Amino acid sequence: MSAFRLSIAIVAGMASIHALPVAAQAAAARLPYLVRLNAPPLASQADGVHGLDTHSEAARRYTAQLEARQRAVLALVPDAPVQYRYTVAFNGFAAMLTSAEVARLQASPDVAQVSPGTVEHTQEDGTNGHHKIQDQR
Repeated sequence: MSAFRLSIAIVAGMASIHALPVAAQAAAARLPYLVRLNAPPLASQADGVHGLDTHSEAARRYTAQLEARQRAVLALVPDAPVQYRYTVAFNGFAAMLTSAEVARLQASPDVAQVSPGTVEHTQEDGTNGHHKIQDQR
């Protein structure tokens, strides 16, 4: 093999080595999602007459149960950056997920729904932008 052909083969081989991580990164792109769990949120415990005392012992116990289930579900996607966790009016969390993580969560019996969201950047009074994930339904 000539030196020229050997050089071309080495350069082509190096290019394919560097292309693999880029392809792997593209396959694992993270997008925002809202994940709703099956258990009803804390607000469902309100009796309609007395409202909801979120500081009561019963509310604290129920919130602890919701948070424990959320931790169990999040253990399915340990690398997913969680943006927010919800327990009062919505039981679930907002996270940046890969397509493989979405599939894993959708297969969980504890998960009711996984919905795509959006990330919005806002500026208020010259401060840094805040991140907010919203449901796109």
